Amino acid sequence: MTGVGVKGKQFFVLVRRPLAMLLCIVVLASGLNGCSRTGFAYNQIDWVLTFYLARHFDLDKQQKVELREMVDRNLAWHRQTQLPLYSDYLAALAASLDETFTPEQASIAYDEMLDFWDASMLHIIPDAQVFLSGLTDEQVQQMIQRMEENNQELFEEYSGVTEEERKANRDERTIKILEQFLGKLNAEQKQYISNSLGNMRDATQDWIENRRRWQLVFVQLVKEHPPEAEYRERLTNLYVYPRYYDEPEFQKTVDANLVAALDLTSGLINSLTPKQREGAKRRLNKYASDFRKLSAKSVSR
Repeated sequence: MTGVGVKGKQFFVLVRRPLAMLLCIVVLASGLNGCSRTGFAYNQIDWVLTFYLARHFDLDKQQKVELREMVDRNLAWHRQTQLPLYSDYLAALAASLDETFTPEQASIAYDEMLDFWDASMLHIIPDAQVFLSGLTDEQVQQMIQRMEENNQELFEEYSGVTEEERKANRDERTIKILEQFLGKLNAEQKQYISNSLGNMRDATQDWIENRRRWQLVFVQLVKEHPPEAEYRERLTNLYVYPRYYDEPEFQKTVDANLVAALDLTSGLINSLTPKQREGAKRRLNKYASDFRKLSAKSVSR
């Protein structure tokens, strides 16, 4: 597990995956569902999000209705306003693969994705505040318990008994995900990935501890239930500027790993064979087209 971050923020996918740009695209465009049809996958997000949120609490009937309305409302906004931006972004990224790709370009692409994330978070925060404000004391305790259960699951998934095992797990996960996007990697590319990941600090334990610190601040906010304006400001800081709560040493690790991840991303793109490059461009343009079409349609049930 290698954490990366930038601009005072952490992107949830990138915290769990070391390749800043390519892996985010994988999750964004094809990781939503095992089905390769982007439209089908995107249309299931409302159900997935509702289930994900609801599984953290035992909601009553009215809360379930309100949660579903919240998810539907925010996804409608996302489809209409954000998917066209994603489409343009992916099309531009596809075109950029024809040229030598630099770490600076990878950094710009990464920053743009963080901006997408911030826009979505800022839009959903008012509804999230209302939902969290309606939780009972019992539901807050359920949330705390399930957060820690999830911490344990994540640590087990992204760690290993020894440092060598953690590195092997990280290499295997990264190569597997990249091959889903780029096609089969050759031996030199796999070795390049392994060597590059080896230059990043293993931050699994630090990440879990930092996650727990953030969660403590979040839980305290939910328990306090401060006045509306203060609640909104603190919730915004938690979701849009989470690195405010990081320990200084963890921030240094995150920033150093980001630099290495951007170098890895640009280097790997530049190593692509003509077949891999055309395949990547084809997939990016297909996703761009799918997102553009989806933005004009209503959510299918």
